[in-house]
Amino acid sequence: MGRKKKYDETEALEKAMYLFWRNGYRAVSTRNLADEMGINQYSLYASFQSKEVLFANALEQYLQAIVCDWFIKPLVDQADGLTAIRQFFETFVEPGDGTVPTGCLICNTIAETEKPSSDVQSVIDRYQSTLTDAFARALRRAKPDASEQEIDSKADLLLCLMLGIAVKKRNGFEGAPVQKVVDQIMEFVSTASP
Repeated sequence: MGRKKKYDETEALEKAMYLFWRNGYRAVSTRNLADEMGINQYSLYASFQSKEVLFANALEQYLQAIVCDWFIKPLVDQADGLTAIRQFFETFVEPGDGTVPTGCLICNTIAETEKPSSDVQSVIDRYQSTLTDAFARALRRAKPDASEQEIDSKADLLLCLMLGIAVKKRNGFEGAPVQKVVDQIMEFVSTASP
């Protein structure tokens, strides 16, 4: 019979998620992770097998707890598609209050990782498809007469714009310049063709 864990795995995973979010994958050692999670390295490997597997689990936690709850749900639930898209981008670009790291963990991972593991790539792929699908749903509500090609094209471009903003935001992109970008995005979304 195995030894009972003396820590909450969900809480430890959340701590790892925030550490990766603040510092990036490469800058975090297994010692840093064990210290942040409040466990020893043996427990880290026993529960998560490797830093890479722990990272994939942290990305999954981020996708579910942060992306889906904070960004996707309002984008999908808002009845007016244009309002939903504007609110998404305004929420996405607003300066943080210091309680969460700057930027987007998955966007940072895309920029940092040249060839991610299949587990990490799977989370990245689901992140991109989830966002693209949510943008497409909002666009369909905003422009019910638009063709599927137009909807798909604009949804893909909105994802690319969001990824670019996330990278720039990591380096202090905020205030009037970012609001101007949001206004330009909304002007683009409101036009009749891609």
